[in-house]
Amino acid sequence: MFNITIIGTINKDTIIFPDGRAKQSFGGILFNILALSYLGKDRVKILPVCNLGYDLFPEVMAYLEDLRNVDLSGITKVKKKNNHAFLYYDKIGERKEVLRYSVPKLLFKDIKPFLKSDVILVNFISGFDLSLATLKKIRKNSDALIFMDLHSLTLGIKKDGKRFQRPPSRWKEWISQADILQLNFLELLTLAKKELKTLKAIKDFGEKILNLGVKFILVTNGEKSGYFISKYKNKAKAQRVKVPKIEKVVDTTGCGDIFSSAFIIYYLKNKEPKKSFEFANFIATQRCRYSGIENLKKLSEYKR
Repeated sequence: MFNITIIGTINKDTIIFPDGRAKQSFGGILFNILALSYLGKDRVKILPVCNLGYDLFPEVMAYLEDLRNVDLSGITKVKKKNNHAFLYYDKIGERKEVLRYSVPKLLFKDIKPFLKSDVILVNFISGFDLSLATLKKIRKNSDALIFMDLHSLTLGIKKDGKRFQRPPSRWKEWISQADILQLNFLELLTLAKKELKTLKAIKDFGEKILNLGVKFILVTNGEKSGYFISKYKNKAKAQRVKVPKIEKVVDTTGCGDIFSSAFIIYYLKNKEPKKSFEFANFIATQRCRYSGIENLKKLSEYKR
């Protein structure tokens, strides 16, 4: 059995589709918890660590209480309203986000009991889920493999709650705490502050990230090919990784979280990072066939 600690935030999501339809669901690391539970089955123990607003606490805990491989002791009820993300999609799949409310950052004392895991997944859902000082303490006090999904760390927030892309302050220090880094292509460009139009350009910038101590970089890119960047004989190597095609994309919310979960499950069993990327692409693509968290149990049908 593998122990997997998840650090981040559970969101309330309101998804607004291009035709004006709206759907309310839960998101954030709840996607990770459920995907890891269904994919890992009896081979994993999942330890989510997050602050959860009083307004969502009863409903979320009731949703999770029947999952035998999930330890809920790291989920703390707080006196503030929970994060509520409004996600606006346009016809080409681009997304704009507005965030209302915010739970407090996690402190090291909240995370310390859960450091003796095989993997620590740090998923930046709000971008202010924990501080850099706390992340450094995690790295210093744990031998776990640290998987970082950069995600909302690259999002600033305006006074009205609107999110916008920008390179995070001291991003090299943040990334240097990770063994495996996941980010999408837009986030990679945000860090690079320039266009990366060729595979060589992607490899060259990826090498700068690898030199910070990261072992593998997983760059997702929607329906287009992603990129797996690693070192081979002390030199950076970037490879395209194709995405399976599906007839109809219903909703892409949470696909990055499903991707990280699937990668971790496959990697723990097989220790083959590129094949883990391919498996994660497949699982994330299947997720796009439906919306919300209600149908995630279907993930348990897919073999690792």
